[in-house]
Amino acid sequence: MDMKAKRKVVCPKCKQGYSVDESGIPDGGANARCRVCGKRFFIKKNTAVTRKKSYAVKDSPVGIVGDEATVKGDIQHGDRTDIDSGDDAAVAKDQAMAVINKNRIDTVNIYAPPLKDNMNLDEEIRAYCEKAESLHETIPLTGFKTRLRVPIRIEDIYVPLRAMMDMRCTGHMCFGDSEAADAHLRECGKGREIALPEAFHMTEKIGRKGIVILGDPGSGKTTHLKRLLLWCLRGGLKKLGLPEDMIPVFLPLRELKDLSGGLDDFIQSQLNHRHLKTPDGFGERMLKRGNLLLLLDGLDEVSETDHRAKVSRWIEEALPLYPDCRFVVTCRFAGYTDRVQLNAHFLEMHVRPLDKTEAERFVHNWYKIVETGLSSDSKQAESIAEKEADKLIRRLRRPEFRARRVFELTRNPLLLTNLCLVHRDRGNLPRNRARLYEECTDVLLELWRDAIGYQSRFNAQTGRRVLQPAALWLHQEEERTRATAAELGPVIAPALKAVGWKHGTPEDFLKAVRDESGLLTGWDQENYGFMHLGFQEYLAAREIRIRAYKDAGVLRELAGHFGESWWQEVTLILLALEEPSHFESFMAELVKLPAFAENAGLVEMCLDDAAETSAEPFIELVRQSPGDDRELWKRQMAALRIVGRLDESAVKPFEAVLADHPFDEIRRWAKARSDQKDRDTIYAERGGYELVRIPAGSFMMGSTEFEAEQPVHEVHLSEFYMGRYPVTNEEYGRFMAENEDAPEPKYWGDRRFNQPRQPVVGVSWYDAVKYAQWAGLRLPTEAQWEYACRAGTATRYYTGDTEAGLDRIGWYGLNSGGILHPVGEKEPNAFGLYDMHGNVYEWCQDWYGNYPADTVTDPVGPENGSNRVGRGGSWSYDAWCCRSAYRRFDSPDSRLIYYGFRLALSPGQQVR
Repeated sequence: MDMKAKRKVVCPKCKQGYSVDESGIPDGGANARCRVCGKRFFIKKNTAVTRKKSYAVKDSPVGIVGDEATVKGDIQHGDRTDIDSGDDAAVAKDQAMAVINKNRIDTVNIYAPPLKDNMNLDEEIRAYCEKAESLHETIPLTGFKTRLRVPIRIEDIYVPLRAMMDMRCTGHMCFGDSEAADAHLRECGKGREIALPEAFHMTEKIGRKGIVILGDPGSGKTTHLKRLLLWCLRGGLKKLGLPEDMIPVFLPLRELKDLSGGLDDFIQSQLNHRHLKTPDGFGERMLKRGNLLLLLDGLDEVSETDHRAKVSRWIEEALPLYPDCRFVVTCRFAGYTDRVQLNAHFLEMHVRPLDKTEAERFVHNWYKIVETGLSSDSKQAESIAEKEADKLIRRLRRPEFRARRVFELTRNPLLLTNLCLVHRDRGNLPRNRARLYEECTDVLLELWRDAIGYQSRFNAQTGRRVLQPAALWLHQEEERTRATAAELGPVIAPALKAVGWKHGTPEDFLKAVRDESGLLTGWDQENYGFMHLGFQEYLAAREIRIRAYKDAGVLRELAGHFGESWWQEVTLILLALEEPSHFESFMAELVKLPAFAENAGLVEMCLDDAAETSAEPFIELVRQSPGDDRELWKRQMAALRIVGRLDESAVKPFEAVLADHPFDEIRRWAKARSDQKDRDTIYAERGGYELVRIPAGSFMMGSTEFEAEQPVHEVHLSEFYMGRYPVTNEEYGRFMAENEDAPEPKYWGDRRFNQPRQPVVGVSWYDAVKYAQWAGLRLPTEAQWEYACRAGTATRYYTGDTEAGLDRIGWYGLNSGGILHPVGEKEPNAFGLYDMHGNVYEWCQDWYGNYPADTVTDPVGPENGSNRVGRGGSWSYDAWCCRSAYRRFDSPDSRLIYYGFRLALSPGQQVR
């Protein structure tokens, strides 16, 4: 019985064989595409097709190789024929040679069933790809008291990460975390930032076949690898810069338990994994095939350093053995030590934190997935998601969430997910930072496991109680954020006993918290640490709070660290903890120390963050007899400023005494307060910005010290109002809260520049004008600014011509300590204006241009120009730039670290 005419065709690239029905090929031939490697090739129509065996002819004499032989020589590529050979190889040879000589064709194929392995590999690969896509396309989302579990498709939640390429060729050093890595590469100029999906294009340019991706816990390394896998499986190879026939393989190194077999065995075992349901020997066949993208996830999760080093050497050795394969390795910074580090054939990339746009996109993606996953009405769910995501983003833009550690939570995908969970569960985020940390630890320690019915060995209260002493112990050594189980065990043992832990040793508890929550993490296989430094600081503050009930010396010890950056957040969180507050007790210890007067900005932060405040500790300090102790005088001056802020009426009983105080700074402060009572002051209704009346008058504008300040000319000015202080972050935050589209200042997320009482910096001239319009005010003209600054003087500074005088009234390069200071810490001028010299340059209304030679009245500067005027000097510039007459100019769209602004009100202009 005759069979249908069939023959075997071979992919010219990967040599995969296929059986085709000849009757289905048109006379002109047909195009085909290999299902394994993707190669496209042409199939001709044969003129003689029967069946039986396939032989191949190699030059002369003919050699028979398996079921096929290829004719080489003077032939045309792509021609095909089939010959009825019967069962005689010699006959087949003669027939084949006759056809070759006559028709000059390429390959002789006589249909016979191909070898089983060759026939099935493409089907096996297709099945593997389907299973791999299904297995890795989602990540589980938990964290709801509704006990619902929502699968998140990686494609929907994924935000492309950015990475800093380590372009050093020699002298590689390892880093403890992303912050240290970023600082070093920027300092040495050997870093270049790109989007992670562009990495393969870069490796082609610089001739490297491997990539190692380093990042902190929760930074998105594993999600990125899985997204790469999905891109490859869904036709994105070319866009990534990979060969079209490459097959991705996800290889979680935490599952590498037996190192006796080598990397090949591990790859084969993963390809033969039960979840993929591949046939026996599939892994071996895939390795022989080659062209694999090997995604090795979690090098740091290999159990011991020796083992990690061994795996690294395996990977290095595999690179030349599999030249058509690509390798991508992920690892935490802490696990990537000198011995583990991969060689120069691997491009090292450091995952960068999410920026503002990426974080907001992540929040929108998260809410859309969650709401549509929990609702049967997709349209309504998308509307709710959009509304709630916008609500959270607005909340995160507020100043209290743009400062210090909380801001950093929004830049890590895992921790940002935590904030999303808290926001959705309670409908908002708490304003109190300590309360926010409490709710985040609840989510990490307990709620997410409750949501999926997981029976945990501890609850949130137990977890916090035991981890608090560990956090404080870690914090007692500067920069210590991780330790071994052997070191932490004795620290937490008493707390474990107190809470009745019955599930093993202290090390078992540490493993349980690491494995069952995201709060404590294994930075590498030996060391434990908190997911984020903010959690360590929060729990350390809670432990100090508990111990302070029994031992007041604990607060005295903490006060001794005041001004040290390592302890700053712990102090602020302690004061933010409620019911009851330790504010009075702590401040009673702090006012005894020189650090109290030396760190006025930090004291202001304490007042801003404290759950409760009291003027009593500061009043007690003012009551002390001043004697001849100058250090005490400085502390009393600092205390007076705080009392004036907290309780204005509490200063009144001291006014007579202060007028005769031995410290001249206190006497001037008291006089300035008395003068302010007699001076007209108004407040903008929107935003509450304070302005002081500046009387009409005349002055000589400019100086002979610098060409740009000439000619000195007479100016007459009408009465106007001028801001008592530069606009602060607190005031600018109110504007942003009412204007969602307003761009945030460039350094809004930098803890050095975002404290409430500091002048806002990183704002352009256009930003300043928008704020002024919102407040119903305007920027001062350059003439108004200099007149208000001089306050009737004609010297360099309103205190005279010396730097000693400047030191009393302004922050500049030699006295600022290299930091931006809160407003109002120095003496005001005769008009009651603060910070006119130094701290920040201030935008003026005018275009920059040459001065007129004649007398002018209420000048507004040139009609046009390219740069706007800046006045006043700054915390980072020398005394010369802080002079009353000094002018500088900058592009109006500049957003500089030392530029702020204050506002004015024109005669007749209405405050609204």
